[in-house]
Amino acid sequence: MKKNKSKRELKQDQKKVVKWLKVIIVLCIAIIVIELGYIGLSYYNRNKSIIYTDTLNSFEKVSDGYLVAGNSDFKNSSFNSYQDEYNKAKFAKYNNDFEIEFESAYTKGYGSFFNDVVAYDDGYIAVGGAQYDEQQVEDNATDGLIVLYDKDGKQVDTKTLQIAGDTNFTKVLLVDDGFIVIGQSILQNMVIGNNPNGGALMIKYNFDLEEEWRTNYGGSKSGIFNDAIIDGDYIYLVGKDATRYGMIAKYTLSGEQVFAKTYEYTDTVGFSSIVKVGDNFFVVGSKTINIDAKDEDKVTEGLIVKYDSDGNVLNEVTFSRNNALRFNKIVSDGDDLIVVGHTYKKDEEKSTDTYNYLDYRGVIVKYNSDLEELSKATENGEGIDYFSDVLVMDDGYLVGGASSSEELGSNNKDYRTYFLKYSKDLERDFYK
Repeated sequence: MKKNKSKRELKQDQKKVVKWLKVIIVLCIAIIVIELGYIGLSYYNRNKSIIYTDTLNSFEKVSDGYLVAGNSDFKNSSFNSYQDEYNKAKFAKYNNDFEIEFESAYTKGYGSFFNDVVAYDDGYIAVGGAQYDEQQVEDNATDGLIVLYDKDGKQVDTKTLQIAGDTNFTKVLLVDDGFIVIGQSILQNMVIGNNPNGGALMIKYNFDLEEEWRTNYGGSKSGIFNDAIIDGDYIYLVGKDATRYGMIAKYTLSGEQVFAKTYEYTDTVGFSSIVKVGDNFFVVGSKTINIDAKDEDKVTEGLIVKYDSDGNVLNEVTFSRNNALRFNKIVSDGDDLIVVGHTYKKDEEKSTDTYNYLDYRGVIVKYNSDLEELSKATENGEGIDYFSDVLVMDDGYLVGGASSSEELGSNNKDYRTYFLKYSKDLERDFYK
């Protein structure tokens, strides 16, 4: 027969239970504190590690500084609020010391971007694209976007355009009584069919944003005008007509086509920039060397093609740096040519099954008008260095783009707009 515990023994048992309960409570509190600390530290680290974006797609020199078109989430901006989900179109003006005088975000809709900006008598004109509903975000499609600004960088008026489903403007050209925008309007991904009004697009507007004429060319799945220059009574444009078919075209100032000729084979961007030197035109892009290979195995080299005014090929040259390479912009310095672009390769460690992380390196090359290479330079930082645009200065060349490299002022993580100065011999002078 089991003996009942005495009152003394019961009190001792109760004390043991209370003691263990205290230990358990202390352990639970400690675990909660640790968890809260971990959550707080994770939030801190996550906040610290957010990759922010502030890009330069193109820039232009004005008398008292520089105009910049791009997009940003404005995480480090003192002019606009941080956009925690979508990058927004950005127009900024810098002074000659590369300090921001004003910065304007286009905050309507979802994601947006500016590809180009130009100054005119009443202010500035910026062009690009914007998403206004969730379906566009899902389809990665945009409406063409034009924004007029006053001289203080305040938005005055806007204009949007949609034709085939995915529309954006790549460049704006001033004319006496208005401006011309170029770009594309193509069918969205997975949409079958053809839109006769789609493809590479060129539209003339007056300064009240009223359309005066419109023309389009090329396939409504891929046609695009990427760049254009006005030469006398004609507009010369470059882009692509179809996948991997570069294009050069000539139009009158009233939008009538003189010719459009293709070049086989480029990358999927086509020709991206054009400049005139003497009586000839030079265009740049990327040439696919092994066109029959699978897309992931295709090899590209930087490409310059020399044309006469009738669109006949006079010469061409390619440039390679062991990785896939393309030229993004070409400008002239007297009889010499300055081109900027990038090499890129897949970073196997950072890539996943669903996302290819491309590691970019900036390239600048100088040629004479016979397409003989004079000098070259590259930026090989730890992060990503992307060269978008270049301006000719009295004492050298100013490159604009975006970089995550510590070598160009970032932290190997966040993408920031930068200005990189080279001498005439392509020696780096400074970056801002």
